[in-house]
Parts: sequence; C-alpha cells; structure tokens
Amino acid sequence: DGPATADVERAYNDFWWDFGHRVAKQTSLVVDPPDGRLPALTPAAQERLKTRVNKYENPEERPLAERCILGFNSGPPMVPSAYNNNVQIVQTKDTILIYNEMVHSARIVDMSGRPHPPKSVRFLTGHSIGKWEGDTLVVDTANFAKDGLFRFSTANMHLVERFKREDAETLRYEFTLTDPEVWTKPFTVSLPMARSDEMVYEYACHEANYGLEGVLKGARFQDKDKSKSN
Repeated sequence: DGPATADVERAYNDFWWDFGHRVAKQTSLVVDPPDGRLPALTPAAQERLKTRVNKYENPEERPLAERCILGFNSGPPMVPSAYNNNVQIVQTKDTILIYNEMVHSARIVDMSGRPHPPKSVRFLTGHSIGKWEGDTLVVDTANFAKDGLFRFSTANMHLVERFKREDAETLRYEFTLTDPEVWTKPFTVSLPMARSDEMVYEYACHEANYGLEGVLKGARFQDKDKSKSN
C-alpha cells in the first residue's frame, strides 16, 4: 500500500502529470479580493449546490470536460491544471485565436470593434470581443450557452481577460469574473504564462470515449442491484 500502489491505482500514474519547474511568487492565484480567497456564494447559489449532488444520471448531465467537449482548464477563463496547459495565441488583422492544448479548444476573439450579439444568441465558450489598451490585450466575453463553465458559474457570467507581456519569456494573464447570481462580488485571478518552445500536441479525447459508457453501465448495474435487494 505504499507509493507504488497509489501510483497505479489513481486515474493516471506519475508519468502523465506535468508539474512544471517554475514557481509563481504569489500566495494565491486570486489577487482581488486582497485576501486571496474567492468571494462568498450567494444564498441562491448555495441552494443550487445542494441539488447538484449525485445529479449525473444521464449523458447530458455529465460535465462537459468529462464528455470531451471542453477542457476543464481551457475555459474561458483559463486556469492551470495537471497537464496539457499549453496555450497558443495567433493574431490576424481582425481576429485573435486562443488555442488550448487541453481538448484542442479554439476560441476566436473578434477584434473588429463590433459589439456582442443580442443575449438570445449564445455560444458554448461565450462570445469574445477584444481591443488593445496600450500593450495589453483586453478580451470581453459574454453570452455563454451553459451554466458551470467555471466552477459554479451561470450562463450569464461576464468575463474580462487581460494579456500582457511582462518580459521576453513571460505573459501575464489576468481575468475578472462577474456573476452576481453566484458570487457576492466580482473577483480577479492573475497568473504568469511561461514561454515554451515545446510542441502543442493533439489531446485525443472525444465524446464517444468508453469512460462515459462505463460510468452509465455502472450506474445501471447499481440500479439492478438495489432492485434485487428490495
């Protein structure tokens, strides 16, 4: 039951984890509020959380990341995870592409100056428009299609991301998330992204992978077992 057993019995063994070699010199990714903690949940959000327990009884209720539709760290907003954290940014005349290695998510930022479409027009990763404030790229994203893209967020969350080069090897990424249905006030996260010469690899995850099938088969087996005991 030592480290070797734990290494084998977890979802992945240590070979697959990408722990990195650089430590961000900050005590929390959350920089506002100044205490480094997420704001309190609203009473309504606390009630909704109570109904989420053991809710996943069909494929549509499984998280989007588990269904290989979106990466659990690619967002938006983007947060670091255990592996596949690479981000590639491609700039053209009227658009910017933000490409995440995790589940090969590609987000298009409209730089033409057009506003967001009406709220009735929704997108899985929201609708992103961008502008330059000096040497800082500011991306405003709204009109999300589903709840729960980031922690307990709703489809009405509003996200503002900022990208700025700190030096030749570092990109500072910050985002401010506002969702009054969930958190009592907005909060801001800041983290450094280190430049890398490594290749961005395909993340071969697809919605028909056998993990989801196995989860549902197991649940149906438990249902039959309960019916026999009754």
